[in-house]
Amino acid sequence: MTMLTTSAKNSPSQSRLKIIGRPKSSQKRKQILHHAGELFLQQGYDRTSMDAVAKQSCVSKQTVYSHFKNKDVLYTAVIESKCEEYRIEKAAVCIDSNSLDETLYSIAFNFIQLLNDKRVIAMYSVVMGESKNNLHLAQLFYEAGPLHSINLVKDLLMKHPECGLLESDARELSTDFFNLLKGNYHMLSMLGLAYEQKPEALEAYAHKVVKKTLKIAELFTY
Repeated sequence: MTMLTTSAKNSPSQSRLKIIGRPKSSQKRKQILHHAGELFLQQGYDRTSMDAVAKQSCVSKQTVYSHFKNKDVLYTAVIESKCEEYRIEKAAVCIDSNSLDETLYSIAFNFIQLLNDKRVIAMYSVVMGESKNNLHLAQLFYEAGPLHSINLVKDLLMKHPECGLLESDARELSTDFFNLLKGNYHMLSMLGLAYEQKPEALEAYAHKVVKKTLKIAELFTY
């Protein structure tokens, strides 16, 4: 009887459970991301510690590290989560189901909305202020936000059957696409000046940028 009990305790399934442990909570991850974003905005990157994030999120420091191995990873995840909120990545991978102009328009309109988000405008201001003394922060922000978006559209322009550009041309056009989308309103928002942000105006601007982008794409095919 004792032998059977001992064997049951050491069964493969139970050993496997001990190794795996409890699954990470997606809700806690969202909770940490939200409060980390708030702290990065309020205090900046350098003054925000993992201890502070844990305290603000009402979780242990160990829990924070179980989701994000260091502050760089956490900061990157905060930027990426904001892009995901506006569905830019999801729109960019709809190669088989949508036409090229439909896909580009979806990305364009979502990106314009992203840049009009007050928290994103504030984050840009924080990064611009801190990057003078912290180029590492600027690099993290660029790679997680602008560069990630450029690479998504670059891949779209290379793989979509209506386009199929070479990688160098696709990267150049993708960069032009996002620069066009920023327009004058982005500079005005960074300076804290008033600008038009009516939905119909944003939609019209997104359509205009897509038309320009497709015209430029034709130049690469000659």
